[in-house]
Amino acid sequence: PHSRMKIVRAILSAAAVVALAGCATYSDSTANMRSDFRAGNFAAAAGDASRQCKGAQGSGDELIWLLETGSTARAANMLSESSNAFERAEKLFLKYDAEGGAGIGDEAAAVVLNQTYLPYTGYNYDRIMAAAYQALNLIELKNFEEAEVWLKKLENFQSDAEAKNRRRIDSQMAALEKAQSENGKKNYDVGRTLANSSVRGKLAEYYGADFLSPNAAVLAKGVYTNPFAYWLAGLYFSNRPADMSDKSRAADFFRLANQSCEGGNKVAALDALRAEALANGSAPDMGNFTYAIFESGMAPIRRQFRIDLPLYVFGETLPFVGLNFPYLLPSQYKPLPPKFSGGGKNADFFKIADMDSIISREFKNELPLVITRTVLSAAVKAGAQFAAQYAVRENSLALLAVVITGTAYQLITNDADLRTWTTLPKSIYIAKLPTPPDGIVEIGGRKVSVDTEGSCVIVAKQISPTAPLFVRKFNFKQK
Repeated sequence: PHSRMKIVRAILSAAAVVALAGCATYSDSTANMRSDFRAGNFAAAAGDASRQCKGAQGSGDELIWLLETGSTARAANMLSESSNAFERAEKLFLKYDAEGGAGIGDEAAAVVLNQTYLPYTGYNYDRIMAAAYQALNLIELKNFEEAEVWLKKLENFQSDAEAKNRRRIDSQMAALEKAQSENGKKNYDVGRTLANSSVRGKLAEYYGADFLSPNAAVLAKGVYTNPFAYWLAGLYFSNRPADMSDKSRAADFFRLANQSCEGGNKVAALDALRAEALANGSAPDMGNFTYAIFESGMAPIRRQFRIDLPLYVFGETLPFVGLNFPYLLPSQYKPLPPKFSGGGKNADFFKIADMDSIISREFKNELPLVITRTVLSAAVKAGAQFAAQYAVRENSLALLAVVITGTAYQLITNDADLRTWTTLPKSIYIAKLPTPPDGIVEIGGRKVSVDTEGSCVIVAKQISPTAPLFVRKFNFKQK
């Protein structure tokens, strides 16, 4: 009996060690970086992101850390480092495109292990914002030729977003449906689990009543696109048009930006009128204006909640198993735009992108896929444990080992996938005023000297009301 207890304790200890080793989530890994970023200590946040990115090289987490590195380095005015990170991220996006997303082997690992074992392949909003930030980096670095390439890529990303998202979700759902059956027989009944009224009620608390809507992937194109990206493309091509077609495209981009904003955007609407005049020859240029882009707050992070739910495996009803599901937690910090004035005139800021809403829409579109994969993964693991227990049912010590090891395995492979680009802004605003003759404008109580001819842009960023306001500027002139 004494040696028997020693064996039991050893099994328990090993299970505990394994369980504890698997408990770090992406929100844990990003905690220090997010804390520095929230405080406005962008250089420290960029340093942490860069270190984590080096550690993730070659892994399924490399893309998400490249995105974090790109945005934190950009905020810290480390534009070359930011540009390099986004360049590398784009290569990974292309690689995943060529492979059709996560491979079959990755999908199998996600079912047997959990969704964090799938490579992070990115969302539409990731790719669109990465391209927008990269274009801004290159414009600020006066690398206009490369900036133009990225703005054209951005246009493609926006137009392809809806179809690409729908194809990806449909194909992955079909793969998961196939994984539930073998030789025409349904081994794992995810639908039966989700039909449980208490399970549906708990999921609806976090996701809303329509969380498993069959048309989750069939949504209006506007919810995928980012109006800020359209506006930025319009601003560039109206200020550096190569020909008449660029002037017309600029007017189209401004119109799209205005139409994509709920309730419209006054700055984008005025820019569209001016660009139309430029395109039809009634205006010589876009005029002498100073714009301000204000990035407020931080994007939502992902947390997880637990539900105890029944599983149906090989026609058997297994005991309830606790599963973790992800949800979006919006940042509570949303600094209001600063005062912006010049030449005795004040300019109002208008929201051009609600990143919370853009991220939330794509998150909700993924939910049927995420929920199905989570339940199926648990069912496969529970089925394996059930079979192992049956095989050693006559040996009590072996049975105990199987139960303990199986429980620990469920625990360490049960975390939800909490990876999301956390250092994006919560909202983006734009404002515009005629550049005063003295070239002095004021933003957030700070005087900024700008060029009196052409379009000038001030980039301002504040993460929380108590954090400092960061300001820099650029224009579209070669020197």
